[in-house]
Amino acid sequence: MAEPGGVHLRCRVCRAPLPAPFLDLGAMPLANAFLESPAALAAERSYPLAVRGCHACGLVQLDHVVPAEILYRDYIYVSATSEAVRRHAEELAERTVRTYGWREGHLVVEIASNDGTVLKAFQKHGVRVLGVEPARNIATLAVADGVPTVAEFFTGSAARALRGAHGAADGILARHVFAHVDDVHDFLDGAAHLLARDGVLMIEVPYLGDLLRDLEFDTIYHEHLSYVALAPVERLCAQHGLRLVDVEKVRLHGGSVILHIRHDALAGRASDRLVEMRENERRHGVTDPERWAAFATSVTLWRADFSRLVDDLARAGARLVGYGAAAKANTLLNYCPDVAKKLCCILDRSPYKHGRYTPGTHVRVEPVEALAATGATHMLILAWNFQEEIMRQMRPFAAAGGRFVLPIPTPRLV
Repeated sequence: MAEPGGVHLRCRVCRAPLPAPFLDLGAMPLANAFLESPAALAAERSYPLAVRGCHACGLVQLDHVVPAEILYRDYIYVSATSEAVRRHAEELAERTVRTYGWREGHLVVEIASNDGTVLKAFQKHGVRVLGVEPARNIATLAVADGVPTVAEFFTGSAARALRGAHGAADGILARHVFAHVDDVHDFLDGAAHLLARDGVLMIEVPYLGDLLRDLEFDTIYHEHLSYVALAPVERLCAQHGLRLVDVEKVRLHGGSVILHIRHDALAGRASDRLVEMRENERRHGVTDPERWAAFATSVTLWRADFSRLVDDLARAGARLVGYGAAAKANTLLNYCPDVAKKLCCILDRSPYKHGRYTPGTHVRVEPVEALAATGATHMLILAWNFQEEIMRQMRPFAAAGGRFVLPIPTPRLV
């Protein structure tokens, strides 16, 4: 899919030549490549991080591809550490099983199933489940927790093997993985083959419209190759005998959509909310190059405002701690390295990140219990998409006079 050197010069969906990047964040390390010790700093690698938009179909995409084997075979993001993800999984399972009438014997396959958190919610409803997870260390956790999981990347050939071994899938979940896929045609071909004749493929993905509106530039990192709107997805589906029939908006990860896709022969009419979102997309210029250029200008202005706020706090004697060693935090901190230097550490609930150092900026990650020892007066919520959950957990910090700093969409004190 990529040109020599890992650079895409043509659109992933429609193959049209891509124009120059509308946003270039420079060279950055991989957002989840946390370093185990200071000794590892010298060998750290960075890769170009620039975004182009296809003028033909509207897909916004990275132009540099880091091999998936480097990104995903050993991974430290675990779904179960987030209350919001667990709650979302329960609600998604209950709603989806009811909508599609799944019961004992129906098969639900999740692509990039991580530690099985979402599939466990489906297991409670009696359906058969199967995870497909390329990170071998994470797949092992899922199997140990009772979720059958194949430790492999999902491709067209893998889909054929899965169907042969387990049968057709009544439901395929692809939560926050489609944007990570380089060869989207092979992915859709595999999903179409694995999907039962009357089955449904549900792709959950951050929505480009929310990214543009709320200035969520920190969602841009090497794992996220595509930034999705409805128009390019519908064009892609049509090339694989599939059709988008419904869309749900969810708040998770700063604003996501769940795209309901079925075989074209049994798809039926588009839902009212899909028709409405198509119109909103057109009205707000989500796939308009001028809108993308305005977004890039706003990102530059945001950096000046954010740096000024943090500088003012530091000059006034504030001691800052970060919260949330998320991938998005590393895009933000590498874009604002002077802010990173003002953090005494970053707190995170994941034990897999404790004692490690953030890529590029090399801030140490500590367990949440280390907060008292930091003497922090201000907490920069880097995982701002979980800000309500974090602020609820940090009520004792606020009660003691601590203040929160929220970076996106507008830098502000709470």
